Amino acid sequence: MRLQLLTIAAPVVCLISAFAQNTSPPGVIQITREVIKEGRATAHEKTDIDFPRALRKAKFPYHVVALNSMSGQNEVWFIFGYPSWADAEKGGQEFDKQPLKSDFEAQDARDGEHRATARTMWAVYRKDMSYHPDRANLAKTRNINIVSFRVRLGHIEDFTAGSKVFLGAQEKANFQSPTLAYEVVAGAPAGLFLFLEPMESIKSLDEAPARNRALVEAMGADNFRQLLKGEGDVFVSIESDLFAVNPLFSYVSKEVEDADPDFWRPKAPAKPAAESKPKEKTGQ
Repeated sequence: MRLQLLTIAAPVVCLISAFAQNTSPPGVIQITREVIKEGRATAHEKTDIDFPRALRKAKFPYHVVALNSMSGQNEVWFIFGYPSWADAEKGGQEFDKQPLKSDFEAQDARDGEHRATARTMWAVYRKDMSYHPDRANLAKTRNINIVSFRVRLGHIEDFTAGSKVFLGAQEKANFQSPTLAYEVVAGAPAGLFLFLEPMESIKSLDEAPARNRALVEAMGADNFRQLLKGEGDVFVSIESDLFAVNPLFSYVSKEVEDADPDFWRPKAPAKPAAESKPKEKTGQ
């Protein structure tokens, strides 16, 4: 698992963690995206499982949620979160302590041969664009849909205004699903916003057409069409990616684990046994 650590001298930004139970979403996040080489998924899993083990061993004070891509290229997203920039800086300092520093460096070296590329993004929480974040329950989250909006330069205000219209329509339609909004501030071109939609099961996507109809009705058909017409002026691109939560790679709080121990404490795959050397034949 490749991780760009925070130091006092570096820009202080963090990773995306758990929208943990009964707490506010992390104010600062870092997302490390690993693209896995073809045919290396199994080997990568056996290597990256050592990362949360190292965090537990060191009693690292912050947490990480890992996501496996279900669409697009084969990726794993590692999402750490910190309440504040001060906590992000503290997290970076913790990674410089032993034995975590040596354990992580050794694991990262082994994992490098399985990665095609890796990229880190830093983002900040946008409460004004989020929808009922209090309903997010990490313990029961099994899938996350992440919608990426890349906004054209000079159109952030248009995007912010449009998002408020959508939030109002969601409230009017009484949507139950939460959405957490983050603005990427480093590691990607300016204007990238991520909207995280946690789900207990992807079967909730069966209800998407009905929710879309309810949204249009709540917003008003004319207003909805007007917003769609302006998409080309406001956005460079819009992308939706589906992920599955990977408990083997994640490091969550005991509270989250206890809420569903069968999911969060799975048995790790056994490491392959060392091959025994054939016995040498002796002359008779």
